[in-house]
Amino acid sequence: MLLAHYSREGLKAMNARSAARPHRIQIFTGGCGLCSETVDIIEIGKCKDCKMEALAVDDPKNGKAVKRYGVSAVPTVVIDGRIKVLGVPDFPWFCGDEFYGKLEREFPLAK
Repeated sequence: MLLAHYSREGLKAMNARSAARPHRIQIFTGGCGLCSETVDIIEIGKCKDCKMEALAVDDPKNGKAVKRYGVSAVPTVVIDGRIKVLGVPDFPWFCGDEFYGKLEREFPLAK
């Protein structure tokens, strides 16, 4: 996994220098190991201003969001309602306008 090349401290330092606007990161989970790994990857790489929440797909209170974003597999990551990443990210996660722009181009949320 690519994250092995980056230390927790190194990713946090990159995020401290980032000037990205805060993002809303929703991780749709099913309680599996891959879901936990995804939460960890994003928690390590997100900046302090970004809001991250893990949402269990089997919780009825999350049903509207699951349907709105077309979540059909876990883990699924939705960012700002515009970006949708399926599965465990295979790239290092860090906040920055350039990073989120790349995600928006490569993983647009189809409506």
